[in-house]
Amino acid sequence: MRAARVVPLVPLAALTALLVALVGSRALRAPSRRAPACPEAPAALVSATSPAEPATRPPGLPRLTGPTPPPAAAPPAPADVAAARVAHAGTTGHVPHGGPRRTHRAWAQGPRTGRAHVAFAVPVGGAAATEVAVAPDGARLYVATLAGELVALSRDGLERFRVPLGKDKKGHPARSYVAPAVGPDGTVYVGSDAGKLLAVTPEGRVKMSVDLGDEVDVAPLVLPGGDVVVAAGKAVVRVDPRGNVVQKFEAKKKVYTAPALVGRDPSKLDAHDLVVVGSQDDHVYGLVVGTFEVAFRTTLGADVDGSPAVFDDGTFAVGTDAGEVVRLGTDGRVLGRTSVGGFVRGPLSIARNGDVLVGTYGPAPKVVRVRGDAIVGAFPIQGTGAREHGIHGGPLEDAAGTLYFGTQDDHVYGVSTEGEIVFDFATKGDVDAPLTLLDDGTLIVPSEDGTVYAIAP
Repeated sequence: MRAARVVPLVPLAALTALLVALVGSRALRAPSRRAPACPEAPAALVSATSPAEPATRPPGLPRLTGPTPPPAAAPPAPADVAAARVAHAGTTGHVPHGGPRRTHRAWAQGPRTGRAHVAFAVPVGGAAATEVAVAPDGARLYVATLAGELVALSRDGLERFRVPLGKDKKGHPARSYVAPAVGPDGTVYVGSDAGKLLAVTPEGRVKMSVDLGDEVDVAPLVLPGGDVVVAAGKAVVRVDPRGNVVQKFEAKKKVYTAPALVGRDPSKLDAHDLVVVGSQDDHVYGLVVGTFEVAFRTTLGADVDGSPAVFDDGTFAVGTDAGEVVRLGTDGRVLGRTSVGGFVRGPLSIARNGDVLVGTYGPAPKVVRVRGDAIVGAFPIQGTGAREHGIHGGPLEDAAGTLYFGTQDDHVYGVSTEGEIVFDFATKGDVDAPLTLLDDGTLIVPSEDGTVYAIAP
């Protein structure tokens, strides 16, 4: 994994002066590791910058457009948004990347350049490379850091607690690349390089620690009913609320995708539903959730590192190191393959109209929109020529169809259904993690500069 960046200390007074001098500036410098985690709330608006795309678009590459209007484009009323979140959280809590199917769709409309402002910028004591989780009632935010801590923030950016995640095999604080998952009762589940799954109460007490024997690198899946499925090394395990490992499966090599749930109703668990994962043994596995028996194993010819996302019809897609997005049926049969021109190493997303949204790595990194077996849109960023440079996760789709995503050029972009850049925000570090959109349209951005930003619409 990439090492965290070291960000220099900038006094708050100097930062304030800089912001006054540079009205409209979006770049906020994170305080050092030991600085108190208190929110900074500059009044500057989020303003546009120079064009983000390379000067020369690769020939034949269509713009990143979407259906206009997108399906269910009319934004629901705030009360409806809140009711929908409460209804969903009552059964599954907050599962990273948009629920058990991991589609990464949001109920609200996100911020736009020229209107948005930075509500807070909170230093969390270490690089943040994971999606920020939200409590079922929306009142608390949780982020895991590469400094080996789970940090809880209030909705307005005040630190509520931090919990150490253990030590790695060398005795160092265990880094976490794991997006926390929140159960219906508010319990937070998180893993790290310490090889343990922790369950933390909303008050910050560790109520369960399960030793899984290997590094946990991907987000847990909270099942309806409260059990948790998590990958650790080659193993995929199901843990009950008391901390007992009730089921276990082992692939031949590391499982580096977050498990997703394939079933008719993601809010109700059926014993015949499937947990699907990909492995670096080149296979995709479907595990019967009630027994963990292998329903199918499908070879795709390359490491499967792009975490699955499940379509509304129950089929699902994964990404591979061969640069493909592959769609599979519930029986494991390959239904289609699309070459996207770069390695896929982060979670996929699925738009409301059924398009697959994916970020790629390589000399020409980009966000790609796939419909059927064809690329129908793309948003390239300036590459470095390195194979390991790119866009890690699939975009978040807001209620208007705008796609929000972070990149390793330190920016966060919002691209409208017309393919226009309608939001552009710069941090001081890579933004590898998928983004989080709150009910009121506030965009939560975790950055490897050690700061969590809240951008209000």
